Amino acid sequence: MIRRLPPAVVNQIAAGEVVERPVSVVKELLENALDAGATRVRIEIDGGGQQRIAVIDDGDGFLPEDLPLAFASHATSKLATVADLDHIGSLGFRGEALASIGAVARAAIRSRRRGEPAGWEVRCDGGVESAPQPCGCPEGTRVEVRDLFFNVPARRRFLKSAGAERARIEELVAELSLARLEVDFTLVADGRERLRLPTGEPLAERFARCFGAELRPGLLVAERAFPGLAVAGVVAEPDLARRDGKLELMFVNGRLARESSALHAIRQAFREYLMGGRFPVYALQVTLPPDQVDANVHPRKAEVRFVEARRVAGCLHETVRSLLQARGIGRAAAAGAAGGVVIADALPRARSGFPELPRDLFGPGPAPSLPRAASPPGFGDEVREPPAAAAAAPAAALPNPFQRVSGRFLQVLDLYLLLEGPDGLLVVDQHALHERVVYERLRREHAARAVQIQRLLVPAVVDVTPSELAWLDDARDGLAAQGLLVEPFGPGAVAVQGLPAVLAKVDPRRLVRDLLAAGAEDGRTAVHERIAERFHSMACRAAVMSGDRLNEAEIAALLAEAATLEHPHNCPHGRPTVLTFGTAELERYFRRRC
Repeated sequence: MIRRLPPAVVNQIAAGEVVERPVSVVKELLENALDAGATRVRIEIDGGGQQRIAVIDDGDGFLPEDLPLAFASHATSKLATVADLDHIGSLGFRGEALASIGAVARAAIRSRRRGEPAGWEVRCDGGVESAPQPCGCPEGTRVEVRDLFFNVPARRRFLKSAGAERARIEELVAELSLARLEVDFTLVADGRERLRLPTGEPLAERFARCFGAELRPGLLVAERAFPGLAVAGVVAEPDLARRDGKLELMFVNGRLARESSALHAIRQAFREYLMGGRFPVYALQVTLPPDQVDANVHPRKAEVRFVEARRVAGCLHETVRSLLQARGIGRAAAAGAAGGVVIADALPRARSGFPELPRDLFGPGPAPSLPRAASPPGFGDEVREPPAAAAAAPAAALPNPFQRVSGRFLQVLDLYLLLEGPDGLLVVDQHALHERVVYERLRREHAARAVQIQRLLVPAVVDVTPSELAWLDDARDGLAAQGLLVEPFGPGAVAVQGLPAVLAKVDPRRLVRDLLAAGAEDGRTAVHERIAERFHSMACRAAVMSGDRLNEAEIAALLAEAATLEHPHNCPHGRPTVLTFGTAELERYFRRRC
């Protein structure tokens, strides 16, 4: 009853994992070209890649004696022993890609080794290979794939339209190009050049060329070196956040991949600057020793695992957090500078807490490479930079505008406060500002480590699964340190005996369920973040609302506390609290100056 499957069936099964759609073919062929040391790569597609895909590079090329194994399953030049899996330095390594592609398409390879007088060609039609033949071709390799899924009609029916498949290929080429600024990329679709990415341009320029010129002014350069790890790339201003996470791009040693704790750490760094449902925009390259990364955990190599995941997440969180907290003042600090909210082309602009950057911030060329060292910090650990990295730290953040306002103010529409400042007129959203005041007050009380515990007269019983019960038992000490007292209550439940006093109005059952949702993360980190989330919602509910009329004493008290804020420019959900209309802009608007 048990029999060995024929090679053709084995290759079809493998192809189902590796080759999902045309973009999968382009990804595998591009990675092979980059592994071969290509400096110029040209991608040609017809019919969204279903009719034809060609990837031409100027890399090392195949040796003639290697071509008979080009379409063989698990044949590769990138691994030799089991030990090599512990320090993978190439993008490809399994030897499955060409075999899988050849099993479901008509593929041909033409390759000429550098310095050789002639090239060689080998073909594979639906898993049937031909013998290598000499041919004329330039140095490098050309892989052409036609009639994708011609022998798997069920798979063809699941493909999207040619336009949709082409768009995904264009996105992939743009994404992969960000990790290889030294490589020239060209994408041609149906005879028309869709993407041209020359070498020699900075990452910010290439990112804007790929994903929109409107991003360019708001891109911040990230460049940090930690022991054993370096982070470099670009991070977009919070104002440029998107409604999806497509532009959350992380590269690990040149490989476009995701890792859950790293993704979570970056989003947490953006937390206080973004509204709900918005996702940050960034392209960050993490460089660390290959033996600290496991790339062999996903069929399509789209995910990786770190040996020290918490420490890598800590480096990413610190890099992004410090960049956002210390955005350069630039021209926005000068009177009359343009800012974030545009009224009209010829009229004044209000400045929010997110200033424009100087035009020369990114410099004339690519960011310099970062040094490596030996052991990065953990998520939440204190980070100490080497002197050279510290010297390159960004400029100080914008000053608190409420520290210099006069004593005159006016409430309008029972929502906005008009204030007189030294640089002009300030318009304040009273709800957003009060949210920030309440939020920081709660955080200060909690961070003081003098956590006041509110004992419950009647313990709140929460039903939990065995795995949730195990997590709560392991995290009990961390929960108690945060003011949450949880005790076992039978085989499938826990009893909440006490809450942090600042969360006395929060439903204890809901708080525990929120904490359990983070059970996959590190215990203490998850507890701290979930309590911070409760601060967000509590601050929103406790703040004055639109339509609440404030008296002069209440407004004065609000502004006095706002003058002490660490982050006064936005509420905890990311909305701006204050807009500034500069004196010079007001005078120009009323024709008092040209």
